[in-house]
Amino acid sequence: MRTGFLGALFIGIVSAGLASQKPAPPPPCQDEETMVADYTKDLTALTATVKGEDLQAFQRGFHRKTCLTKLTLCAGILDGAAACFEKAANDPATAQDQVGACKAKHDRYAKLKEKVSKYRDTLQATEDYKASKAMIEKFDFAD
Repeated sequence: MRTGFLGALFIGIVSAGLASQKPAPPPPCQDEETMVADYTKDLTALTATVKGEDLQAFQRGFHRKTCLTKLTLCAGILDGAAACFEKAANDPATAQDQVGACKAKHDRYAKLKEKVSKYRDTLQATEDYKASKAMIEKFDFAD
């Protein structure tokens, strides 16, 4: 009887201890960060592909239109990520040690969105394939 009581007491204490420990919340905006990383990686790969091909392959591959589409989508993703980090930075539930990081990521993504939007607008205004190819070869998506 005494062993059963001690066992039940031990289980109760362990259960209470585990229930009081809450797992740390995940960092804010993880999905948005992953999407930004995927899109910038994809755009960087497209830029590398364009650098390694001739003008005819560039035209046949519809890389100008592909790049325009990806730039448009990436600008939208960056806008969403910046908004998410701004919201997280202003949310009182966000841990104080993460607020500064959220503000820095908001600024970084807002700046990258401006760069991507500028690339898109400039490419869209250029109809010549040779000029478009040369322009895409110079795109840099590093922060």
